[in-house]
Order: sequence, then C-alpha cells, then structure tokens
Amino acid sequence: MNKNIYKLSVLAAIVGVLASCEIHFGPISASNDYSISRNSVSKSEGEGFEVVNPKYTMRQNSENQGWNTLNSTGTQKMLIVPVHLSGESETWTSKKLSNIEKAFFGKASETSWHSVSSYFDESSYGNLHLIGEVAPVFESSYSESDLLSYTSRIKNPPCSDLIANEYSSSSSLSNEKRKEYDQDGDGYIDATIFIYLPKPTKSNADTFWAWCYASSNTASTSKPVVNNYMWASYDFINDGYVKTELFETLPSGIEAHTYIHETGHLLGLDDYYCYDEYKIWNCAGDRDMQAFNIGDHNIYSKMALGWVSPYYVTGDCEIKLHSSSLYGEAIVIRDDWNKTIFDEYLIIEYYTPEGLNYQDSKHSYDSRNKMYQGSGLRIYHADARLIDFSKRTYNGYNYSPDSKYTSNTIIGASNSVIHSNLTTTQSKSDKVRYLHLLDSGKRNTISHGINGTGDYDSSSSGNEGVKIDPNKTLWTKGQTFIADSDFFVNGTKFNNGYSVNYSITVGETNGDAITVKITKTN
Repeated sequence: MNKNIYKLSVLAAIVGVLASCEIHFGPISASNDYSISRNSVSKSEGEGFEVVNPKYTMRQNSENQGWNTLNSTGTQKMLIVPVHLSGESETWTSKKLSNIEKAFFGKASETSWHSVSSYFDESSYGNLHLIGEVAPVFESSYSESDLLSYTSRIKNPPCSDLIANEYSSSSSLSNEKRKEYDQDGDGYIDATIFIYLPKPTKSNADTFWAWCYASSNTASTSKPVVNNYMWASYDFINDGYVKTELFETLPSGIEAHTYIHETGHLLGLDDYYCYDEYKIWNCAGDRDMQAFNIGDHNIYSKMALGWVSPYYVTGDCEIKLHSSSLYGEAIVIRDDWNKTIFDEYLIIEYYTPEGLNYQDSKHSYDSRNKMYQGSGLRIYHADARLIDFSKRTYNGYNYSPDSKYTSNTIIGASNSVIHSNLTTTQSKSDKVRYLHLLDSGKRNTISHGINGTGDYDSSSSGNEGVKIDPNKTLWTKGQTFIADSDFFVNGTKFNNGYSVNYSITVGETNGDAITVKITKTN
C-alpha cells in the first residue's frame, strides 16, 4: 500500500506529518440525532484490581515535539478553511461548502455514517464535543503547479506548510476570530482544517493526499497562528462503501471516514499501520480507525485521549468487562505499571460489533476489510515508554513522566521501523513495536513478522497464504492467553524485561458483559 508520512526526526521545533489512508481514485454547533449509550457502569476496587485514572494524555507527548494538538475532552473548536488555489478553474460552490459543514459538524443522518463531530461524541462516551465553522474561502497566491514543484524539491516540511504560513500571516481571519479558536490561550489556533479542491491521484499524491502536520509558526497570544492542522481534499467526501454481496444495499451520502481518521491525528494519535517497504505487516491489525479508517477507536487510543479509567490488575481476580463500544472500560496488566499511558503493558477490551463498529462490520468501506462480526477480547501489547530523544534508546527503565517529563522525551516505539524514534538496532533487531494486537490464532506475531490483517496466514516474506477466519483474532469463551515467544520477543517477558506474570481466561458472556479471569502465574 502506498502511503505517505513525514515523521518526527528532530526535537521540539521540527515535527512530522501523520498521513491517513490508502490512495483511491456562520458557526454551527454539532447536533446529533442518534442514540449514544452513556450508561455508566459502577466501578469499584475489588480483590486483585483497582480503578486508575491515568494522569496524562497523548497531548503531552505531542507538545514535547512542538505539536500543540487539540485537547481531547470538553467542548473543542475546529476551524474549517476551504482553500482555492491561484488559477484554479474549479470553484467552491454553496453546495460544496454545505457538504463540508455537514461532514464535520452535521447530524449522523446527514452523512453515510457519521460526521466528525457525531463520531467523536460517541467514541469518547460524550467526553469530547467538537464544534466549529466553515470560514470564508481562502484565496491562496500559490497555484497547483507551485505546490507540485515544491514537493518535487522538498519533502519536509510538506507543501501544505506554504498554505498554513500564508493563512497565518493573512488578513483573512480577524484577531477576534483567531482568539475564539485559541481556547487554551497558547497563541495557536487549536485545530485548523485546510480543505482543497484538487483530487488525489497516483501522480500527485505526495502533494494532494491527507495528512496532519504542525507548522513552525511562532505562537502569538495577540494574533494566534496555525500550528496543529489538517490538509485534505474535498474529494474524500465522495468515498463510500462497496458491494461485497450481490443484493447488498449500501449506505450512501456525505462521507467522513478519512476526515475522522485525520482528526485522530489532530488529537495526537499516531498511525498504527506499517510504512516499511520490506514487509507488509500491520501488527495492530487493520480493523481500527487509526489503522485503516474504519470502526471505532481501539481501547488504547481511548485511554490515551483520557476517555477511559481502566481496571488495573494487582493479583488474581475476576472482572466483568463491558463492550468498549458502549462503555469506557479496559483492563491493564503489568506489575509496577506507572499508571500513565507512557509505559509498557497489556491493555484489554471487550470488542462487540455494536456502536461505531456496527455499520463497518456489515459493509466494506472503500474496499477495506469489514470490522469483526463476532465478539470477544482484543488483547494489545502497548509499548509507549518514553525515551530521551537525544539518546534514542532505552537505557534501563523508561523515563518517568513525573520526574523527567521534559522537551527531550518522546514515545520511542512505532509500528514502522522507518518511523521509530529508537536507534535502528533497537527498533529493527529487537523488533520493538508501539501497539501490537495479540492474535488468538498466534498468526500476528512480532517474532515471525506475519501479516497482521487477520484475513490471511502468511509467511515472513509477506506473501499471502491460506484464507482464515478473521474473527479468530478475538479471544473467546474458553480460550486462555499465556505469554510466550509467539507474542513476545523475550518469551514470557515484556520488552523492558519485566515478566508478564499473568494468564487471561475468557469466561461466560452475561448480558452486555464478559467475564475475564486473570491469574498470577509466578
């Protein structure tokens, strides 16, 4: 798959692009007309576990890179800027402007699935409410050929920075409006979305694709400028579902999947698919919004954005876990966890084809695999330990967010070797990955480098093999997870040398909850 990314390569002043998905050829408040289950499950500490509210969110990691991402809780504002390039014959019509407004802030019923706002209302369990407006069309002095020429000469920063910097210094936006969209008062517009008219093609994708980036503009509280921004084509609004069955009736309408994925980046989330050219392997699987633009966010993303207070295992216990599509519940396992997202641990969710997973489990969006149609546990191995970027390696234990949270710290691992912040030796030879879905069929493994889509069992070369049941990725009743070399480079130990120490057995489903029995193994 041909994807484009510019990853962070130096410290705070220089930041990188997070690309989105595959190549395929007056203010308004968000209003929702769908039912969100915000039923609160009573959480209390029990024998062998406690409830933890992680102290930090992904925003702290972003800020250390000079990327002032959008706050992930509360009511947050996004400014949509339609861009008209110099000499461009196609124009912004009232219909197109209305469509963009609906794609970002409309009712779910006004789209083929969800708007950006209605999606995040539901995915966050009501913790994040996105509002905003479509600004007047920005008439850029740059032409399409200017941007193409720039890209052919310079890859980082990307051509979109020309537009971001031009817009920041223009008089198109009043100081009052700039301050209105700088809710945290840091001198930056909190989130700017540049939507342009050219369509992405194979030949121009390095210029006209979808990504997010942080401009190097200097903050100004008197005249806030662009820092955290999205660059995306209007054409993504025309994406849609494809038939996989002869008499299938497909959802249709305004499409926002790609814009939703990119908004995840505006909040600080990384891509979970792999950019490495020498193998096709997505260790987090492809059924996730930050992987292949489908379904709900996985439970790690939700905890990283401050929407989940997990159960933290401290000994033998039995926990009834409710569907992560409907409730903010998760289980975290690792002795001596530092109780922040910036550590290494197992994180578990109960996946069900409900909520934001439902429609994408029934229909194939843009020829992608469908979300899992069955229910079961998704067990992830997350390695979000911080490193001192100047050293680019783990030196003993990871940096503590409480004692050494400085501008030199950054999450070390990535799901792509070429974008890892670690040394090549540590990221490649030791196969340290950021987020790894532990497949119940032991197909998606770091040690074997197997294709992680869940649809094929394949060799280490990435060649597809025998078709398999994708739902076998989920852990279901009667199955027991025990750490071994099929899942961990160090056998029964995490990357940091700590023993995993626990087995996980899936029990009965009772109503909307599943029983998870966790036993200390040594």
